[in-house]
Amino acid sequence: MPRKTLKIIIVVFIVLFVLYWGILIAAIPFNGKTGSETDLTKSALRAHPPAPITKEITLKIVTFNVHDLYVLSSRRPKRMRAIAETLRALDPDIVGLQEAWIEKDRRIILDGLTGTRLKYHQYYPSGLVGSGKFILSAYPIVEALFHRYTKNGKWYKPYHGDWWGGKGVALACIELPEGAGYVDFYDTHAHAGYGTHEYDADREAQMRELADFVNASATGASPAFVVGDMNCRKGSKAFENAVNGAHLEWMMNGDPRIDNILAVKSERYTIELLDSTPIERKILVRGGETRLSDHTGYMSTIRIRPN
Repeated sequence: MPRKTLKIIIVVFIVLFVLYWGILIAAIPFNGKTGSETDLTKSALRAHPPAPITKEITLKIVTFNVHDLYVLSSRRPKRMRAIAETLRALDPDIVGLQEAWIEKDRRIILDGLTGTRLKYHQYYPSGLVGSGKFILSAYPIVEALFHRYTKNGKWYKPYHGDWWGGKGVALACIELPEGAGYVDFYDTHAHAGYGTHEYDADREAQMRELADFVNASATGASPAFVVGDMNCRKGSKAFENAVNGAHLEWMMNGDPRIDNILAVKSERYTIELLDSTPIERKILVRGGETRLSDHTGYMSTIRIRPN
């Protein structure tokens, strides 16, 4: 290789290297912002807890990581339309989505749900690209709060993305119809594993923070549920940090691996799982079929009875 060509290659490499790190470092302060409300003292329902539920109710609850990212996920618009169609057919009461990063794709889902009971929704901005947490509800969301995880990966590994995603746990306080009461609904997404143990400590810390946030923010008078992609399985230290710390119990059948629907144990209520089903639909695309997401979604039908 001629020396002149080699010099050009070296200069280009150095320029790209400096540009890459310059952009990354310059973006750090902007990623520190959390657009969602995080101050629990501003919660009227926490200052003045509502009356407990006094009659039996049944709720259909969905959790679904919809894998909606630029570059890394394919056929996004078609999948989002199919996800909306699937939710139409399932007719749930409350839905917790994860990885709903892209605003125009969230709009596709909402447009596809026009005319359904899922009339209410809340997105939780966090970091540069948002938390990816998107809650849909058949009943009014009267308060929305968010806790951003303090231990959340490495800023200098944007190809892993978790630090830049502003991950955390979202809370929607939902008012049930006919004056029945309220439900505290939490939606979370923990640090991904990437096939190694590199982020085990981060995930364990996040699940402790999840438990602390649930304990600090739940009214205690209302039934509370936690859903989401926890990126850890039953029996792991991270999972047990959440379950033991927040007194959670599984509201699913079988072993759904890392996607979970859980209830907060309460002396006020008997919370019973009636049915649990995976969301595994495939859609036709050029060249064959594809799944709705790289995750399986789940819906659980849950009965809540006052004690």
